[in-house]
Amino acid sequence: MNRLYAVVLIICLSFTMLTGCNDTPEEIIEDSIMREEILKEYSEIAKIPRESGHEKAISSYLRTWAKENGFKVVRDNNNNVIIDKPASDGYEDIPITILQCNMDTSIAVNEDIIFDPLVDQVQLVQNENELTGKGTSIGAKSGIGMATILYVLKNAQNHGPIRAVFTTHGESELEGAEKLNKKYLEGKYLINLAWDSCQAIGVGSGGTAYYKMTRNIEWTTPKNEIPYLLSIKGLMGGDSTKDIGKGGANAIKVIAEILATAQGQGILFELASFNGGFSSDTIPTAVDALIIINRSDVKKMKSIVNNAMDTFRSTYGNTETNYSFEYQEAEMPEKVVSFEDNGSIISFFYGIVNGIQSMSQTYNGIVESASNLGKVSTSTGDFICQVSAFSASEIGLYKITNAHETISNICGLNYEYSEGIPIWPVHTDSVLYDKIFKVCSTLYNKNMTDEIEQGKHECGWFAKKNPKLQIVSIGPTINNVNSPDETLMLDSIAEPANIVMSFLERLKPIESAEAAKN
Repeated sequence: MNRLYAVVLIICLSFTMLTGCNDTPEEIIEDSIMREEILKEYSEIAKIPRESGHEKAISSYLRTWAKENGFKVVRDNNNNVIIDKPASDGYEDIPITILQCNMDTSIAVNEDIIFDPLVDQVQLVQNENELTGKGTSIGAKSGIGMATILYVLKNAQNHGPIRAVFTTHGESELEGAEKLNKKYLEGKYLINLAWDSCQAIGVGSGGTAYYKMTRNIEWTTPKNEIPYLLSIKGLMGGDSTKDIGKGGANAIKVIAEILATAQGQGILFELASFNGGFSSDTIPTAVDALIIINRSDVKKMKSIVNNAMDTFRSTYGNTETNYSFEYQEAEMPEKVVSFEDNGSIISFFYGIVNGIQSMSQTYNGIVESASNLGKVSTSTGDFICQVSAFSASEIGLYKITNAHETISNICGLNYEYSEGIPIWPVHTDSVLYDKIFKVCSTLYNKNMTDEIEQGKHECGWFAKKNPKLQIVSIGPTINNVNSPDETLMLDSIAEPANIVMSFLERLKPIESAEAAKN
């Protein structure tokens, strides 16, 4: 009876849209039926380990699913899966709509749980209105996104050509999106199904860039008298694109500023080593520097260090609660950085752009542009520094890049630039955004907000490969994403599928005659 009721509603809804009465409220297709079907797809997906970089099994599942359901499917050399569904009768001239989601996840695990993400299945726990995991995250963003797309492929009735694109490495370096052949993006609309709020439409993301600064070091014999190890560890760190706005400190910058202050106040210390950080796009949690100072500068240096740590505590005391700091005598090293190289390195650290550069004027609380001093090393015998940057605007990224190149040249460092993930530009004036917004309002009587992803997003690659492609992202409500407490709200699961299918039906054949105008 429920299924008959749903069919009747779909027929009524289709008739309403075909007669052009889009301003009258539409009946919502029964969400409970849709929800159960999507959860059924999701439960099968959850059985498959799909850690980022290990997507062969899930891509095989998607390919098999497509063949079993009679769809044309392609799997490329990067395990990306592309499924095509032809247009309904009378909708053949409608532009292609692409439904997209990445297929991988990165499972977060509680400390008391033994879990191998390459082998073990995620154990789903369903409560009254929540779906969680048994001691782990559940990969809901990509998992429910894939399940939603599979549901739409099976159940959409009135629509133009639909293409489903499932990409790999969505939780790491986005290589699947980067290497996807642009011929699969030859459409007009792309709806990403991996947003984590049913109250918002994703409309853009920042682009990234990477920098490597190096200098060949001349090493000499120490002339000063007392070696000291200056170190900090246990900072909160995090991903430079997602966590830089959380108020934490950068370990490299903390120690570098102490050394720059000492040099500025006339302490001619010798630098024996400077090492810390993991990669350009992670905020460093620990760093140590070995310096040698003259006996006459012991008290002055100690005062500088104490003042710096007082400033640190007043600035970061509410955020950095687990750090430890040391300044103590150490063993005398055999060699130190030459006077000229020392001055160049410290000057570079003093001038390098680090941290938040601008906040968004449109989206409250969102970092628009930032730079991260990610890794420094002298352990190879040369000075090496790795830095990253991201920005939601081209001008923001340009300013950071120009600043890095300038300070590197001034300080005599070799400079290398690498483009990262492209910007997904905001276009809230697009036809796609307008139609999705109106569908949400009509079906669910709510005005959606628009949001941007603070960090990188695979839609940036799609926008670069097809600049004419209109892109938005939607999804259900997922709390505590990518943590062991990740929770999918069940009452929001059906909304994205309902919205997509209503959007597809609204792309009436008459639009083909107007396509050139939009």
